[in-house]
Amino acid sequence: MNFGRFIACWLLGASLLPAADAKKEVAREAALKEADAKALAANMAAYDKDVRPFLERHCISCHGPKKLKGELALDLLDADMKESTSASRWAVVRDKLEQGDMPPDGEPQPSPEDSAKVLAWIKAEMKRSRRNFKERLQQISGNKVQHDLLFDPNQAARLMIAPRIRRHSVELYETFRRAQAKGFENLVGNPFTSDPRFIFRDMGTPHMDVPTTSQLIRNAVTIMERLTGHTMEKGALKPMIGSKKEFLAFVDPKKPLDEAAMNKALDLQFKRVLERQPSDAERTRFLKLFEKTVKEAGRVAGVRYTLAAVYLVPDAIFRWELGGKAGADGRSRLRPAEIADSLAFALTDERPPAWLVKAAAEGELDTAEGVAAAVKKMFADPKLRRPRIIRFFHEFFEYRKALEVFKNPEDFRHHKARVLVSDTDNLIRWILERDKDVLRELLTTDKAFVNTRYDANKKQLVRYERKGLLHSSYSLPPDWKWTSEQPIAMPNGTRAGILTQPAWLVAWSVNQDNHAILRGKWIRERLLGNVVPDIPITVDAQLPEAPEKTLRERMAVTREAYCWQCHKLMNDVGTPFENYDHFGRWRALELERPVDATGGIDQTGDKRIDGMKTKTAVEFVRALAKSERVEQVFVRHVFRFFTGRNENLGDGPSLRAAHKAYRDSGGSFQALVTALLSSDSFLYRTPKLAAKAAD
Repeated sequence: MNFGRFIACWLLGASLLPAADAKKEVAREAALKEADAKALAANMAAYDKDVRPFLERHCISCHGPKKLKGELALDLLDADMKESTSASRWAVVRDKLEQGDMPPDGEPQPSPEDSAKVLAWIKAEMKRSRRNFKERLQQISGNKVQHDLLFDPNQAARLMIAPRIRRHSVELYETFRRAQAKGFENLVGNPFTSDPRFIFRDMGTPHMDVPTTSQLIRNAVTIMERLTGHTMEKGALKPMIGSKKEFLAFVDPKKPLDEAAMNKALDLQFKRVLERQPSDAERTRFLKLFEKTVKEAGRVAGVRYTLAAVYLVPDAIFRWELGGKAGADGRSRLRPAEIADSLAFALTDERPPAWLVKAAAEGELDTAEGVAAAVKKMFADPKLRRPRIIRFFHEFFEYRKALEVFKNPEDFRHHKARVLVSDTDNLIRWILERDKDVLRELLTTDKAFVNTRYDANKKQLVRYERKGLLHSSYSLPPDWKWTSEQPIAMPNGTRAGILTQPAWLVAWSVNQDNHAILRGKWIRERLLGNVVPDIPITVDAQLPEAPEKTLRERMAVTREAYCWQCHKLMNDVGTPFENYDHFGRWRALELERPVDATGGIDQTGDKRIDGMKTKTAVEFVRALAKSERVEQVFVRHVFRFFTGRNENLGDGPSLRAAHKAYRDSGGSFQALVTALLSSDSFLYRTPKLAAKAAD
């Protein structure tokens, strides 16, 4: 019997959505596809008839292979507006046509009717593309929401958050996979991946494609084959390695497989997989599947296939943020069980603990105060693992990229990226344990952990490596002796916070050099909340090869007018880190010349730091740490990570309240997260938005 046949029947017969929402979702998707197909067909016909001929007659002679004015190539421009580079070039064409700047004076001019047709086409296609890719673009470009409006107490935009169904995170499925396939994890793969375009891995709504579904099915079958693995010797069932006694009873020919046994098997499997009992509807459906598979495939295969299908029940793969019935204000609060799941998935990689499930059932999560109390209890529970806390800092600072940057060991044989990453992990944990002025400490502390690893068994720090002078990455003297009394103060004011940790500096470098532009882009977007435009498709973003010149000297090419429009946002906030080489070691000289680490802060929107000039990296990051805007932008990023989406104007009150909670608590990260997880932005949805998406 082909298990795929049964699974196909199962998936077709049982929607992955809750029954009450399945029809709406199917109708919405169908309406969206139909409307988009019609709009696309009409737009493409208009493109072929009006737009492409217009470009060939009036544009490509100056913006094509023979001549490339303004570095704008229109001969390569097609009708696809999915990617930002294509959409941005179409935006240029639109603006020039609207302003009457294209074609220029002296060139044959199109008729007003022809220009109007092209403009109408561009606007219609942009509207269609924005509708289809609105969520993706919002996830990627969250900083485009005007910062001042979000934190303006007089701004009163309505809270508008569409209900959504999210696939479980990569890490949540990994925890689940390891628990279900304990002892044979190598036979069960993790089919989930994250979209690398998103800042945070758990953002967006990744689609379920054929390879992912196939791997889920294989995993389910493999697990059940192992749990029921056996041989028959002289009519007696003999268990194989990895089998479970409680499951073998259902494939043992000497034991009955009646309705009572089937119900027992279902109860056992639902508890194992989903930590709950099947609903009445699920029980009825699974019993029918049980009878069908046993009849057609035989007892052993029937038991395996039916119980394997439990791994494909919707809540084994998805999480709900749908809410209940909308109130008079058009908002609906998440159901208690949804809140419990959302809190667990926000802080942990596991399903909600029993006490949280009970709290939801007993109405303890029906108020914001009750939710806040539950979050505080989760933080206080020493047995509850909260890996998503440190993961936020991994994904925010991205210092773990140091593990991916190849360095020539002959240049510095004491470089060990994994040790540097571990040290930064421990520094962040230390700051979080103190939980005071967390962001300021992250940006300015002169402390560092050196050559350390946290031993979970001993619950203490131990020496990571015993060979080599790993401490020289921190510019400590060669004769420095390792000590367990850490963190230690860095010498001579050479370090200030995460951005001067060797791990972060290596992560934002390349194989044989620093990369001030990458560092500047990170600071501009992550700390200052500004937007750096994408690199135009026509630009070769490479610095000249000139070993005799310093990095700053080679960056002079970026000051050309066309480049400087973007590089003015990055260069001056990236060059202060030239105090360090590409291994993260402090240096005073580059190419035997004094290092020029001057920098500046401008065009941030924060008048208190705009125009500031600095001479060193330490001075630079300390200036950033004093900025209220930097603090607010940090709150925005914490919001994105723990809610799994970008903020909109309606989230302003939640962001302002979270920022206030952070300040009132003396800079407590726990207080900040608690405020966000008990906010209206976390707890409420706007059902009408889902309906409008189908219009």
